[in-house]
Amino acid sequence: MEINKSSLSAAEPSLKDRVVNPGATFGPSNIKQLSQEISRDPGKFGELQEAVTELSAKQAELSPFDTVKLGVCEYLVGDYGAAAQTLGEENDGASSLNPFYRAMIALRLGQNKTAIECFDKAEKAGYPKGDCALGRAEAYRAEGKSEESLKELDNISGETEQTVEYFYQRGATTADLITNANEDICKTPEEMIKWYERAYETDRNNPGALFGMALENERRGNDDEALAFYQRLVCLNPTYVGALINLGLLYEDRENYEEAVNCYKRVLETDPTNIKAQMYIKDAEASLNRGRSTGRQRYTSSAKSIYDKQVSDYELSARARKALQAMGIETLGDLCSHTEKELLATKNFGDSSLEEIKRILDDAGIRLGTGPLVDEPEAAFDTDAAEAGADSLSSDSVLSRSVDELNLTVRAKKCLSRKDIRTIGELVRTTAEELMNSKNFGVTSLNEIKKKLNDLFNLKLKGE
Repeated sequence: MEINKSSLSAAEPSLKDRVVNPGATFGPSNIKQLSQEISRDPGKFGELQEAVTELSAKQAELSPFDTVKLGVCEYLVGDYGAAAQTLGEENDGASSLNPFYRAMIALRLGQNKTAIECFDKAEKAGYPKGDCALGRAEAYRAEGKSEESLKELDNISGETEQTVEYFYQRGATTADLITNANEDICKTPEEMIKWYERAYETDRNNPGALFGMALENERRGNDDEALAFYQRLVCLNPTYVGALINLGLLYEDRENYEEAVNCYKRVLETDPTNIKAQMYIKDAEASLNRGRSTGRQRYTSSAKSIYDKQVSDYELSARARKALQAMGIETLGDLCSHTEKELLATKNFGDSSLEEIKRILDDAGIRLGTGPLVDEPEAAFDTDAAEAGADSLSSDSVLSRSVDELNLTVRAKKCLSRKDIRTIGELVRTTAEELMNSKNFGVTSLNEIKKKLNDLFNLKLKGE
């Protein structure tokens, strides 16, 4: 007998029905399937949101187990605040899912000690041992206890040892051990890369795998590749906070402050108490508003093609052309750096010539007096300071200067700020290894700092 496959497909329950139906099974494997579905299909994510809304409307009537189901689904859609309230400690007896997802929420909110306690409780309640160990490994690593994280991973065996999450956690823990330079636990960059690549090959849409590949590319200075991985990652559901923070920093490095602000806003929607997002969004908004208030534009790659166009390519009257030549104006970038007043003050340049110029700039989408604003030239320092070398580190003329005078990128500036390095003197008393231990700090930023120190002051970091 021939089976009608389309009728079978139509009979399959929707994602929403699978969640809302009181008789539907809802265990670890079902939840992993749900998580994969919503991360790859916005339509499925919408279905889960509808299911959460329906369950929330009748929360008072739900059984203890269905209450836990609601809390888990709130976690899956990224509403960590609501999930934390629903999955109260009093519901731990209803299912081992309750303490496990209380642990996952704590982990996402940076409450690592609470997460470890809840993972222990979930394991005792019967939740899969390997999943609990992976959770503890991540929490220990977030606490800066990489050795404890490694012990958890070493004790994992069986199917869990072949999962994408295990591969990612191995890579991330190896990366931390390399950074911490623990001589008792020798790990190599090659080993770290191997684990990240295994994770990515296993599942190219897994958040951990994408995050690992993004971090490694960023560490190596491959910012374009890192940006692409982060952009893919933040399209997944629910929101991956760490990726949004790092993507925001990359956008700031590229002076794309509007996109950076959007990233930090998304973090705060998920975790309103996130300290990094609160701090970074203020800086990004200040930079964005500063750019808007001056009305001047950075000479970025997107605008370069416009600003580089030759004035001679356009039809102008002989009078206007000669006036621009006399002012040394060759490109649209040169032209829009001047104001109307400056042009009208030029000999033989009148209102008719001005109207010609404005018409050309209007067609190009730019205006007089609006840019391009190129990077500031290096500050001119006094001769003694410029020639000061490592042998003259006691001289206050250089060492008391602010690190702001190095004109560093956003990423490097924030690293120094987090380490409370305010002056050149404090910076040169810091080693490269100490800087590299900072979160979101890679080889590109390190090389930038080294170059600026050498070019401006003929100085080096400690130990070099």
